Amino acid sequence: MKYVRVGQSGLKITELTFGSALTIGTENLSIEYASSLIDKAWELGIRSFDLSNNYGDGKAEELVMQVLKKYPRQEYVISTKGSWPVGDTVYHMGLSRKHILWAFEESLKRMKVDYMDIYYAHRYYDDVPMEEIVRTFNYLIQTGKVRYWATSEWPVHALQNCLETCERLGLEKPILEQSFYSFAVEKVKTNGVKQFCEENGIGLLGFGTLAQGVLTGKYRNGIPKDSRIAKSEKIKYSKTINIYEQNKERIDKFLELCEEYSTDSTAVALQWSIKNKIYPVIGASKPEQLESCVLALEDNISEELWKKLEQVGD
Repeated sequence: MKYVRVGQSGLKITELTFGSALTIGTENLSIEYASSLIDKAWELGIRSFDLSNNYGDGKAEELVMQVLKKYPRQEYVISTKGSWPVGDTVYHMGLSRKHILWAFEESLKRMKVDYMDIYYAHRYYDDVPMEEIVRTFNYLIQTGKVRYWATSEWPVHALQNCLETCERLGLEKPILEQSFYSFAVEKVKTNGVKQFCEENGIGLLGFGTLAQGVLTGKYRNGIPKDSRIAKSEKIKYSKTINIYEQNKERIDKFLELCEEYSTDSTAVALQWSIKNKIYPVIGASKPEQLESCVLALEDNISEELWKKLEQVGD
């Protein structure tokens, strides 16, 4: 497993990050299940793990760290997020100093760690002054409880304001933006986020690199009984089918080209993201899925196929 540098920071993470959304703590609450996935990820060389305080209502943070505690803390990067609504009142959401400091401390308690490698502003809220946001995340860095801070799904105008505010105040900038990204949905290219991050030395992670399984081709002959669509009611998530319906032409062409060139579509989807320097956050509900993703990074993909894919949608 290769390591890559995050933006212009000194931090390095593995090319693949293990993400726990909709699986550990949501699909399954057992420590045995969590161990089967985390231990496999570790065995495969993954050393970057992504969490959020809203994944499984905090259960993901608890379970993932129960497994990771047996590994040397300095040998992996752990991140979690705050600002997503986690309750019914105005105090349980957003980027106010009041909420972020509370949310962060609650995450530390659940995870039973002394510090976080990366702490995310999980979505942008325009009802909080940027100076308050920037000072709050820098305060967490100054306390030693956070090493770096980052953003997730922030629009360009907010990122621009953030960097300008950090520069004006002489404070640390976010090192990373995490966005929804795959061959199927390349909105970070069309909305300017990718270009902005590249021009300003901000790293990029992409979640949904396999379009939640759609780009693997497993839905071509119907809906598998153990798929995310089949389990949508159980995991309280129904957006996967929308990804296909809204991007059908592009997805179908992708799968046709992979078949034409006798190339594994999972390998193409993951390597497409890495070629674009948007490093994948991968989810998996089975250890063998993780293994197939890591092995897919070793597949040789013809330049001709890459060229054909570049032309899709032109």
